[in-house]
Amino acid sequence: MTSSTTKTVAIFGATGAQGAPVVREALAKGHTVRAIARDAEKIKATHPDAIAVAADLADENAVAEALQGVDAAFLHFPMPSGPDDSQNWAAAFFGAAHKVGLPLLVFVTGGPSGDRFPSSVIVDATTQGMGAVLNSGIPSIVLQSAVYLENLQPEIFLPLLRSEGKLDYPPVGPNMKMQWTSQKDQATLAVAALSRSDLAGQSFEIGTPDALTGTELAGLMGNWLARDVTFDPMTPEEFGQRVGDALGSPGAAFALGDLYGAIAKLDGDTMAIDTKALEATFDVKLTSVADHIKSWG
Repeated sequence: MTSSTTKTVAIFGATGAQGAPVVREALAKGHTVRAIARDAEKIKATHPDAIAVAADLADENAVAEALQGVDAAFLHFPMPSGPDDSQNWAAAFFGAAHKVGLPLLVFVTGGPSGDRFPSSVIVDATTQGMGAVLNSGIPSIVLQSAVYLENLQPEIFLPLLRSEGKLDYPPVGPNMKMQWTSQKDQATLAVAALSRSDLAGQSFEIGTPDALTGTELAGLMGNWLARDVTFDPMTPEEFGQRVGDALGSPGAAFALGDLYGAIAKLDGDTMAIDTKALEATFDVKLTSVADHIKSWG
């Protein structure tokens, strides 16, 4: 069951890496979009065709005002800067959602979640967050993202790619097929879900076709850069330390090393998901990893 009826939707994190593509996709589908972030001027500059709404996720009254009268909302939590941020955001958001009677929430975990992944700090947190959303009393659809394909773009993740043709990320074995999620495909699925109240109460692992080994990914990256690229992965701990050092964050070093250490315990194609089933459920067409990489320019 799908619906082509246009709706009024609230998109939180509208100027961020995850929320901005959702705003663009929702506008393209003809929805009236309230684009919500902390900086109204930045929202207006980024999304001139949306209704700019300035609100802090920790401000329940501001969130309630942003949600008043909408048909559905999209939410993901940004990277917390303090230990209580996520809890405060959730309390404010769901307090506001109950206050206004939000009809439908589409929530994105922002990373791997669920029992099929080995335990890690990040997996445990995303899984707990998913459970909290589904048990919040607000009709909700949860989209469980994998590892973001856009991680392959920043030099902080791949400092040797252009200079030496060395792909040392993702930090997994050469025979493991990594499931990626493009932020654009996530937006396609999220906007489709905003019209699918019949799916409330369910969670869906989402991804971009197809899961790839590191060697297969190196071939695609080589085509993009017009040079030979080889896959020579670092360890999860080495990767976490690289990013943690670049950010000046020992906490990030531990969390990322811990996450990829958990993912690396998977084998073969056990991380892969059935994207054809996703396309059928949400009546969408997803874009291959190869075509996403080609579009990066």
